[in-house]
Amino acid sequence: MTLLQTNNKLDTQSTDWKSYSLLIEEAQQCFAEAQLPNADQHILQQAKEKATLANKLNPTGVKGLNLLARIELFRGNLTQAQLIIQRALSHKPESSTALYSAGHIALAQGDLSAAEKHFSASLKISKVATRAASSLAYTFLEQGKYVEAFQLYQELIKTQANDAHIKNKLFESASYINADFYSKELETHVLRYLDFSDVDHSLLRNLVTTLLHHKLQMTQASTPLEFDQIANDPLLLKSLNKFYFCDALLERLFISLRQTLLVNTMQDMTIPSNHLELAKSLAVQAQLNEYVWPVTQDEHNIIGGLETLLKQVTEQTQWQLADIAPAVLMLTQYKDLAASDVAEIFNDPHTMSLKVINSNPHTQYLADIVEYSIHTRNDEIRSAQKIAYWSPHKSTLNVAPQTTNTVSQRVQAQYEENPYPRWKDIGFNTASSYQQALIKNFPQLNLTNWQGKKKLNVLVAGCGTGRQAIRLASYFNDLNVMAIDLSGRSLAYAQQQAKKYKVENIQFIQADILEFADFPALFDVIECSGVLHHMENPEQGLQSLSALLSPTGVMKIALYSEAARKQVIAFRQLVANNKKQTGDNLDQRLLRQALLMKQIPGEWQDITNSADFYSMSNCRDLLFHEQEHQFTPNKIADLLSNNQLDFIGMLPTARAQLAFENAIGPVSKNNTLENWQQVEQDNVDIFAGMYQFYCRKKSNIKIL
Repeated sequence: MTLLQTNNKLDTQSTDWKSYSLLIEEAQQCFAEAQLPNADQHILQQAKEKATLANKLNPTGVKGLNLLARIELFRGNLTQAQLIIQRALSHKPESSTALYSAGHIALAQGDLSAAEKHFSASLKISKVATRAASSLAYTFLEQGKYVEAFQLYQELIKTQANDAHIKNKLFESASYINADFYSKELETHVLRYLDFSDVDHSLLRNLVTTLLHHKLQMTQASTPLEFDQIANDPLLLKSLNKFYFCDALLERLFISLRQTLLVNTMQDMTIPSNHLELAKSLAVQAQLNEYVWPVTQDEHNIIGGLETLLKQVTEQTQWQLADIAPAVLMLTQYKDLAASDVAEIFNDPHTMSLKVINSNPHTQYLADIVEYSIHTRNDEIRSAQKIAYWSPHKSTLNVAPQTTNTVSQRVQAQYEENPYPRWKDIGFNTASSYQQALIKNFPQLNLTNWQGKKKLNVLVAGCGTGRQAIRLASYFNDLNVMAIDLSGRSLAYAQQQAKKYKVENIQFIQADILEFADFPALFDVIECSGVLHHMENPEQGLQSLSALLSPTGVMKIALYSEAARKQVIAFRQLVANNKKQTGDNLDQRLLRQALLMKQIPGEWQDITNSADFYSMSNCRDLLFHEQEHQFTPNKIADLLSNNQLDFIGMLPTARAQLAFENAIGPVSKNNTLENWQQVEQDNVDIFAGMYQFYCRKKSNIKIL
């Protein structure tokens, strides 16, 4: 009898194991489907039910417990997920998969120390069973352990260069790294990274800059290396073509190199073959920084004469592009080809097509320059003329921009001349839910009224050249995005970039925020970054946006900090006073050079250390904007109160969060404008990149 009972028990266990395995397999399949964009929520519920049944059959099965914990994590039930994974680890403490899941649950809870502990333990047990190494590197990055993150991502990229997440996080971690000395090995790695596609190469700027400082032995006094040594440096040449530099020492070097090339070229109108790559790279760099470098009177005279000569040659004689290409290349180091006297010859689609230019080895170095300066610009202008403009008077879309506000007109003119910023890459992020991201940042926020909505309607108000709007449309799978801006040229650039990244769930409309309040739609989310402070009356702009916000919606706003922009405010006042006294508008490039050369009395290092200082449109936006207001947390409180809006919370940088926690405590429990006012008084530069915060309508406190 005992033997029979024992045999029956063994048979039951065997049968249960088969059922358990089948349920796990089905639950995994349902869970995988549930994670696809626009998946039916019932599929996720089926995954949970099957995983729950599996765990009833085998309560100590780590595979089932781990799966159920991952499902609860995906559903946002963090406490339940943590309890389940703790059960799994109590049965098998050295399960690499359970430790890996525990790490992600800790990440979701904001417990970075626990996440690091779990991912490290998982990695020690198995380097292949999970993506623990990648997750550990990400955790280092979130903790601000940038050296550790960069080193780990460097190891991962050796074998996973096609992994978009690893590739882009490598670049993100690199943005925080400075080279303390020259390393040939590091240079070799960086040269490889500069060849990567679908990345933001400008994130390598600090690393490349400091590496070049050491390699070229640069000091404030001089650069001891010879011209030819510098002219053929592979790191310098390649990086000049990838991003604009933001460094006073290197800018001084580039200006000197350009002057040397100009003098040498003007002697016989040729560029030596061993200097051609440098000449082309400097021309590309000038395009990238929008010709922000100052020009001496002698250079101005030489370039003027060169431009006149080119004009005469192309009008009065038979000529070939190869004959004038070196002179054109020198001209494009100093002046936008589209704004030159010879621009029209490059508009001929037959004789000056990129195919024709590229086909001749003596002219092909002009191809990228002509494409960027002529073809891209022409495409932008044509596209801008076709963009629909919102007219509140007709309550329809048309193509006749008629903003009536005079300040809006001046701001529009500024961005038509200098679309800002001219970005190249949107970075990388795994597509996720905007709602889940919002709850992660503000756990106390109740968004039950959004349940059942497959798509949220989002308005990006003042989208500029579109990076923010395109990132939203790409990063989140539950959004339909509308993006508006005053500048048709900026929107044309945005449209081209949206096409490049194959983003279709976005609509661009030219409009003035002040005239958009009557648009016949309400939005679940409105994002307005760096815009209201450039309006004549920010409160009026916010009022217009508030009229477009759904009763259950949220609004994200970014505004300049008065404390962080003290030097900018002082400089703007200095320029304004000079204009009052003289009636003249000072040359922006010369003023910028005077700041770099420390020829203007005062402390301006916050300005000259800003990356915005090193390109023309960014510098104009930073120092010479047509309209600017600044705020404090107390002023933000008044702004919101006057518009019947409630503050949800600030989105601080890691540095701002650390300052807050040291002074007040956890941000999640104390995220108020009153507390931020106190913290900023002792840390005046923590919002150098603007305040970023969410708000909502007062009448919806209870239902939100």
